[in-house]
Amino acid sequence: FSKSIVAAVTISRSIQSSSLTRLPPSYACPTRAMAAANGTKRRTMPRRRTTKTSRMSVVIPSVIVAVLLIYLHLTSKQLQQILEDAESGEEASPELVVALSDQTIDLIVQTAAEQLQQQQQQQHRPEAFDEQFQTDDDVDKKALQWLQSNEKNQIGHNEVVNSPPKFNPPPSYWEHHHQEFNENNSALLDKQNLSLLRKQQLKQRRNKLRHPILPKKVITVVGPESSGSTFLATTLAVAVGADLGKTNNVNRRRARSVDGKFEIQHLSLPWGWHCEDNSSDEIRVNIVDALVPGECFSYELGPSLDPAFAEQLFERKGAKPLEMPRYGPQTENEAQILQQCRDEVFISEQSNSSCGAKCGAGVFNGYALYPQRFSVNITSHIEWYSQRGVDVTVILSTRDRSISQRGKEKGHCKIKDVGKREDEVALELMKEGLDKYGAFGSIGRDRVIVSSYEALMSMKDEYLFGLYKQLRVNSTYVPSFVDGNEKYVTDANEANMDNNSVASKHDVLAQQPKPMASDANPKDSLLPKKLITVVGLEGSGSTFLSTALDRVVATDGETRLQHISLPQGRTCQMSLINPITVDALVPEECFRYEHKLKDFDLLNIKRCQDEVHISENNNNNNNKEGLKWSCGAKCGEGQFSGFALYPERFHVNVTSHIQWYLTRGVDVKVVLMLRDKTISTKEKLRNRRCDIPLEVANVEDDTSMKIMREAYQTYGEERVTVVSYEGLMQFKQSYLFEIYKSLGFESTYIPDFVDENRMYVAQDRQHQLHGSSLHKKRHVEG
Repeated sequence: FSKSIVAAVTISRSIQSSSLTRLPPSYACPTRAMAAANGTKRRTMPRRRTTKTSRMSVVIPSVIVAVLLIYLHLTSKQLQQILEDAESGEEASPELVVALSDQTIDLIVQTAAEQLQQQQQQQHRPEAFDEQFQTDDDVDKKALQWLQSNEKNQIGHNEVVNSPPKFNPPPSYWEHHHQEFNENNSALLDKQNLSLLRKQQLKQRRNKLRHPILPKKVITVVGPESSGSTFLATTLAVAVGADLGKTNNVNRRRARSVDGKFEIQHLSLPWGWHCEDNSSDEIRVNIVDALVPGECFSYELGPSLDPAFAEQLFERKGAKPLEMPRYGPQTENEAQILQQCRDEVFISEQSNSSCGAKCGAGVFNGYALYPQRFSVNITSHIEWYSQRGVDVTVILSTRDRSISQRGKEKGHCKIKDVGKREDEVALELMKEGLDKYGAFGSIGRDRVIVSSYEALMSMKDEYLFGLYKQLRVNSTYVPSFVDGNEKYVTDANEANMDNNSVASKHDVLAQQPKPMASDANPKDSLLPKKLITVVGLEGSGSTFLSTALDRVVATDGETRLQHISLPQGRTCQMSLINPITVDALVPEECFRYEHKLKDFDLLNIKRCQDEVHISENNNNNNNKEGLKWSCGAKCGEGQFSGFALYPERFHVNVTSHIQWYLTRGVDVKVVLMLRDKTISTKEKLRNRRCDIPLEVANVEDDTSMKIMREAYQTYGEERVTVVSYEGLMQFKQSYLFEIYKSLGFESTYIPDFVDENRMYVAQDRQHQLHGSSLHKKRHVEG
């Protein structure tokens, strides 16, 4: 605040001095003009300003200073409110923080920059009006030269962490050419691009005020192009209080929280423009070691340019090589930042550690130089930041692969062979990172987290808040969720898949063992020590996961497996719409359908009463004591007391299901299987056993999702694990083995992975028939 006051006073003095600018001599003094016309010389006397002019020169700056001081006073109140919220443990409003950074910094910095520009121009041409009037083109050229020669860090010299040595270049260093654009780039000299230069310059100034260069925590969101990574990164950036500027999303690699604690990085795999067909047998994909801090980042094709402006050039010029001068730091402050990259971040050609990308040499020593289009090795990215003492977490954003490919072909890379190879490399890098730094990584743990776009669109707040908790982000921010998958989904078309794969997959499903099938021999106990319940919507792929887990659980005599479809039932008819919800799915020995009460085993009834506490008498007695021994469903009466009676079709309340088994001393864990909701519904209706209208199916699925969201919100990762069907189809055994380990099993069993989502994804341009893209709407609202 005090620095802002000083800036305001400086601006006032500059305005006051600028109000005394001389007029051309021919207008200032008629006598002097006449003497000049007669060719005679006379001694000129100092001019006296009128009283009115003198007063105005004092009043106008005073009014401006008063307005600025009032504005700064209001700003200080807002800053005080943020500090009070921080001390009380409350989260500062992101809108307030963004408003302060945009309004206060932009106002003072822009005003100071304009004054500096006027002073620079007056110093270069002190007698301009004595010589001739200049044209607008001349003024624009001089302004552009000023901007180019002062491209970065003209605010002044700020305190630099680690106190790097003062930059002492040779005497001839500052004499080299400062013109940044040659004649080939003359198209960029229009007013629009002049404004772009100024905007990038001021943005660069704000960024340079944030020291130290390395943040305390880095969260890197990666994923193939069109995988939903931008939406997730933008959501996290707002949650940590980052300034997103006017773009409203993290679309240029990074955003840092105002307090400097968090940096949210967004990196598509690959990142960059214009995928190229290099006309060779092998398609090359550039892979770098890490995404370094923005102050040390530069492009190899234009290391002298600000990266944001270089990207604008790449977009205009495409993949054509750019001819531009290459020079090092232009100001002492910029040179100090580059020195800090060498000393603090250890980016140097003389350093023993990786620069993250190609090490800059000579005047660029301290920069990591990147190609136009590149992917990041996730494993080395984590190690790069960990070696520098930064807490780093990588989020793998997964989305249905067929949909992601359609989006990539539409907006990122239209060359199918190149795009396919880039996606293959991206998945290899992501799987390697998950194997080495996942929840049970071989090198480190909990550095890589899998996030499902489909799960985020289905479970919304609950899934997002679970992600916040894993990242230790204290926020309640919720974006606007708009499912971008819907426009790509169509009716099932097996022509989209390999026929042999589809046939073999259907045969496997027909022969799958049912996890709830009764054993030939009676169990020692009806209640296991540990229970794993797989839950999912009808058509969600939960049968596939439960079958794989059943093979693993079968080797453990103390663990049993349940599979619950929501809703659960053997038929799907109009007469059974809006099925009831029961408390739990009891052990199979105690389970009976209400409409089929013929055969029963007296021994099982006795055991269900004694061991599992299924009895209408126990239920009524314990209700009075405040402890509910629910039967799980309707309690059997009379000779059927001991059985839980279920309707033909029903929902299971997963939250009470967990509580039901915990009350009976069973260690229960639930696995929620999620799949794209639109595809899941179409798969459900494609099954001939479920002949109901789409509206009814949607009502059932909405009820099922509420049940799953409630369970995850209540018990979190401790009892409930969320698994993505799309993630399984992408990462295969890497993801599946992590699920095994999270449930307490070491197994190498790998089922056949056949992605049936491909049947439902429109090919080529078919998706345009299903609606326009909601990409922009989602990010603006988010």
